[in-house]
Amino acid sequence: MKRTPAVHPFLFSLFPILALYAHNIKSIPISFGELVGPLTASLVCTTAVFLVLRTALKDAAKPGLLASLLLLGFFSFGHIAGQLAVWTGGFFNRSLFFAWAITLGLIAFLVVRSRRTFIGLTKILNGVSATLVILNLASIGLTLARRPHIVFDKDVKVSRQPASRPNIYYIVLDAYTRADILEEVFSFDNSGFLAGLEAKGFYVASKSCSNYSQTHLSLASSLNFTLLDELAKELGPYASDRDPLQKMIQDNRTMAFLKGQGYRLISIASGMELTELKNVDRYRGFKQSTSEFRNVLLNTTPLPLFLGYSAGHSPYDAHRERILSAFRALEESPFEKGPFFLFVHIMCPHPPFVFGPAGEPIEPDYSYTLHDADRMPGIGKSGLEDYIEKYRGQLTFLNKKLEEAVGAILARSSEPPVIILQGDHGTRAYLIWEHPEASYFRENLGILNAYCLPGIDRALLYPGISPVNTFRLIFREYFGADLERLDDRSCWSTWRFPYRFLPFDEKTYQPTVESFKAGLKTKPRVGQKR
Repeated sequence: MKRTPAVHPFLFSLFPILALYAHNIKSIPISFGELVGPLTASLVCTTAVFLVLRTALKDAAKPGLLASLLLLGFFSFGHIAGQLAVWTGGFFNRSLFFAWAITLGLIAFLVVRSRRTFIGLTKILNGVSATLVILNLASIGLTLARRPHIVFDKDVKVSRQPASRPNIYYIVLDAYTRADILEEVFSFDNSGFLAGLEAKGFYVASKSCSNYSQTHLSLASSLNFTLLDELAKELGPYASDRDPLQKMIQDNRTMAFLKGQGYRLISIASGMELTELKNVDRYRGFKQSTSEFRNVLLNTTPLPLFLGYSAGHSPYDAHRERILSAFRALEESPFEKGPFFLFVHIMCPHPPFVFGPAGEPIEPDYSYTLHDADRMPGIGKSGLEDYIEKYRGQLTFLNKKLEEAVGAILARSSEPPVIILQGDHGTRAYLIWEHPEASYFRENLGILNAYCLPGIDRALLYPGISPVNTFRLIFREYFGADLERLDDRSCWSTWRFPYRFLPFDEKTYQPTVESFKAGLKTKPRVGQKR
């Protein structure tokens, strides 16, 4: 009988990575080149395992069957464990892995002991694996082919030469909400921190809201000082691809304008693909920085369980170190050659909660993820109270680091710098991504927005200024740019349909946090136990 070559292990080595990329290509827009490393590593490891098994078993079909079993078990573990973490409130530990490994071992033992040739099954698996690879490649190709080519206007007219060119810091603090909302939702008094900022010369916009409720949207708007109505109209309300937003952030109008004004561009690693701005004059990356896609891929495997038991190597250790390294870079930045524009997106106080109030490390009991709100693993274990408590702790530590960094920048700068401290959106204690009626827009959109603008008339600032007007004001006043103030409008959107904007007007918005608390007593939050 003619032998059927077992090609399915090699195709299955490609499939999980291609499938993950195809599934996330709209929410984590990365270049196809990002796949080369993982695909190569998976293929090489599969080949090595297959050759060892082939040598040991001296069989045509069994080595391929065992290799495919190990591959699919390896890449599916994280998916199952992650879902269990949601259902069981954070159960994701080594005992689950050992149960999983024993199950795979028993199946492998039965395959080895079997007298069957498995030739028919080999043909089926060859066909299935080829189909899966082809379908995912087709899905990726179709998404890339359908992406609209959108041209963004970067031209900014100026009427005069700037009197001075101060260093400009744009410090984006993910999910840093407004003081009155911190008091309302988290029972957190932030007045001391804000008073400290004001004593250093900051203006705190006490009624500021982000223009949009998601980082992609918010930063695409603020860095290009434009509202996204036209983009949303062109893409349509049911579009979900965030690639146009990523392009607006990576190749933004703010940096282009300042580059034309003779500024050096500096960015600091964030750990989030969206805001890794590397096409600059100086990119401050860190040893433990890795791409968001590769973190997601790693979490589909059991590797995080064991990396986490090695000091300094868990994804949460790396996340902590990225945040601390960003603050070290900020404190050292005044020694950079100026004038410069420095952009940093700090993934804090946004989950995961990895710092206690004194900066002590916290290790979440679920696989590493940047998910928030009802998509955050473990929410069913401790519920809303745990989220609120840990957010408060992380925010307390963040405030201390901000005080130190801002103090160092001001003390070490030869000329007074421009500093913007801004949340990209608010908190998400009361948010269910695909259910606007169950989400507290006021909390989700209210943000910290603080400005240190030396030489600028404070009368130009106002409590409700929003991020879309940040650089319009700065460029107009410092550089004579012909940029008028836009409406400080805010919109909320679901994760699935980011361009389907739901307008938010704080003056007419009626829900309160008490109404959401009352609702949770009868209808628990998604993933939360009764």
